[in-house]
Amino acid sequence: MLDFTLLQKQLNEMVFEQKSARRKYDEKVAIARDTLAAWSVRSQELLEKLDSCRTSWLLADDIREPLNTRHAAPSPPKAHTVIATDGSQIFPDRHELSACHLINIGMIVLHYGSGERPTLTNHPLLFYRDQDTYRQWNGNRIPVNADVISALRGAFEIQELTQYADEAVRQRRTVAALTDGTLILWTLEGKPKEFQREILNFYLTSFEQFRLFQTPIMGYISQPTSADVIHTLRVALCPEEVTNCDQCPYKNTDAELPCEPIAGVNDAILFATILRHGERSTTFKSRSEILSEYKQHTVYFFYLNVGAEIVRIEIPKWVAYTPELLHLAHAIAYDQAQKGQGYPVSLAEAHEQAVIRGNEREHFYRMIEHLYVREGLEVAISRKSFKKRNVAI
Repeated sequence: MLDFTLLQKQLNEMVFEQKSARRKYDEKVAIARDTLAAWSVRSQELLEKLDSCRTSWLLADDIREPLNTRHAAPSPPKAHTVIATDGSQIFPDRHELSACHLINIGMIVLHYGSGERPTLTNHPLLFYRDQDTYRQWNGNRIPVNADVISALRGAFEIQELTQYADEAVRQRRTVAALTDGTLILWTLEGKPKEFQREILNFYLTSFEQFRLFQTPIMGYISQPTSADVIHTLRVALCPEEVTNCDQCPYKNTDAELPCEPIAGVNDAILFATILRHGERSTTFKSRSEILSEYKQHTVYFFYLNVGAEIVRIEIPKWVAYTPELLHLAHAIAYDQAQKGQGYPVSLAEAHEQAVIRGNEREHFYRMIEHLYVREGLEVAISRKSFKKRNVAI
């Protein structure tokens, strides 16, 4: 039972503190916006400062336009095709009778301007063999975990996109490809080299095919929390000729650090004060460590105001450096978000094809159990799993 009289006082305190924090945060955002405007006319100086700085922050690099550049949304081609994938999975469950796992890839192909019906598919992939459920890393036999399965799912999503893009390009269509989330495989950092190479090979092979097709591939990130541009502005605020955060001379003073006035702000909040509906920022290069393996496919990004929110769009370098492809990526990303009332209709439909709901998961395990019984195999599940299926009150 809740004592709402006592709770009311705590709620009042919480809201008062949050109101005060919001005022301070708004002040930080205003400083960030002013800093971005001030350094927009000092791009070369900023690049030189970034080249010499030493910091652990992820920075926005290869800035080829003023920081406050705004590009209006171009109209999408009258006839074009949008391809999107999403994925979901059933992780191995030690309480079930099989250690297998499942990856389901959802795909949608939408044709605009031709009157053709969309193509919606899903492709379940079952993994149960020893080489699927265990990995040999550094001489050790290790069971696959959620990180491995999630990385493989992303690789299969990209691979599936490539296959459908190939078919569409052969039909001489104008094509753009969308996937949900980042193109930067930062989760591979610190993983065994064999696994890094395996997953990177999927992505880079697919990216090269997209490059040959001249088809922009985009990672669409809703509600982004990245702060690459903010971190770049924090370097700009540093009064030292060479920024070295490990040897910062201001750390041992009582005064606020020169870079602190905008700490805690993220890029999306900053660009929400700059970009109008449909506009995108200039492109930036990510400095994520894993991107050293991407070569010509290293990832760039821009921020886009789709109306409902500021989103981050990630693209390979060759898209960022090819104006026609960059304009197409901008046009399609914005148009898809409008058609989906704030989120790309293609990604929403791909998600519906991919998602594995709770009742489907249960049916999956009942199918396995039925087949075990039919073939005379022992059926043994943990007591925990048994009780979850047979709840008594």
